[in-house]
Amino acid sequence: MPLRFPRPSIPRSAPLLLLLAALSTVFVFGGDRGRFYRPGHHDHVSAEHMSIVANLSPAHRFLMFRSRSDEAGDQRYDPYNRFPVGGHALIALATSPFRGDLSLRLHAARMVMLGFFAAAAVLAYLATSRLAAGRWTALTATLLAFSSFYGLYYNDMIMPQTMPGLFGVLLTFHGVVVFLQDGRFRQLLVRACASLLLSWDVLALVAAFVVLGLAREFVRAPPRLPLSR
Repeated sequence: MPLRFPRPSIPRSAPLLLLLAALSTVFVFGGDRGRFYRPGHHDHVSAEHMSIVANLSPAHRFLMFRSRSDEAGDQRYDPYNRFPVGGHALIALATSPFRGDLSLRLHAARMVMLGFFAAAAVLAYLATSRLAAGRWTALTATLLAFSSFYGLYYNDMIMPQTMPGLFGVLLTFHGVVVFLQDGRFRQLLVRACASLLLSWDVLALVAAFVVLGLAREFVRAPPRLPLSR
């Protein structure tokens, strides 16, 4: 009689734990503590936003200017006010304990960006697992998407429109999925408002969701036009 061994039971949380283990390597190898600055687009943009964060303080009246010039005795500022202030405020909060060490401030800011990257990956996994009805499929799709060249290039760029913006979009997208499946509109509204503090990018997702929702309702119950006499 052949021997039968019981199949090992895999915990339902195993894919999420594997994803967290993979994301932990981003913090170990990312945000290079020893590298201060090198020429190129990545660090040029990071340096620009670090200067904006440095000017987000009461001493500079929260002007968030990138540069200041003095021409003929008149000071002129180059303000940066095109995006929500939430990302810059979080970077300023994370770097405030290291005011005396610029290298540590850069490292702390890069860790904040990597934190948003990891949180966005977790949200992508949670949303995909609901849509695909399979945790291992969701894990595979998430790892493939977040291990792309652009994901690994921009994940520690100090720019609130990159990883914080991506996190905001996926936070709202996961809220949309939960709303469609469970009907939780209040949490969707809270997530969308929180995301708007980080980036305007979420407006495109919300607008598309509203348009598609209205179109679905129109198809289900088309309006009755009054008959002409």
